[in-house]
Amino acid sequence: MCFRGILIRLTTGSSWEDVEAIMEYKVSDTTLRSRRDEWIAAGVFAELEAETRAGYGRIIGLDLSFVAIDGSIHEVPCGGERTGKSPVDRAKLGQKWSIAADANGIPIGIAIDGANRNDIKLLEPALDSIITKGLLADIELLALDRGYDFPMIRERLAGNDLTELEIQQPGTKPPPGTPHRLTLGLRWIVEALPPRT
Repeated sequence: MCFRGILIRLTTGSSWEDVEAIMEYKVSDTTLRSRRDEWIAAGVFAELEAETRAGYGRIIGLDLSFVAIDGSIHEVPCGGERTGKSPVDRAKLGQKWSIAADANGIPIGIAIDGANRNDIKLLEPALDSIITKGLLADIELLALDRGYDFPMIRERLAGNDLTELEIQQPGTKPPPGTPHRLTLGLRWIVEALPPRT
């Protein structure tokens, strides 16, 4: 029952109190949080992630011909570990997630820190999470946005044998005050992932 409650929270983004109500008060929000913490400490979710990825790899297969890494900011109103003041949301507490996804949008690596953390600082931990899973050598092309376009980043990636690198270049902007349309179809699949804390 607790596992089901945790899945409801992860898939809907509902508060723990709302999950308790959805589950008709058969389990309390406090118990749900306690079980989550116990299972994290016991490595249950890490094992579940590994089994899920391995099963997906056997049945469908990861497409590592193209891997994109991008960061996103998520609100965490109650604070806690690895939170910081968001530079884009009136200094509200939040987290920065740096996610690596294969060509089909399947997450293969993640790094989490405070919302005030620069994407570049999360690149190395995101790559480390890919290395831990033994997937780095299979990546054919790594894509990053232009915020990563620094010589030291290129050198660091070349040191990890990631020489096939694509860094998104800035687009042409219209003059100030000129209305323009958002070009559709140019977002990487990693940007479409809806992660929730």
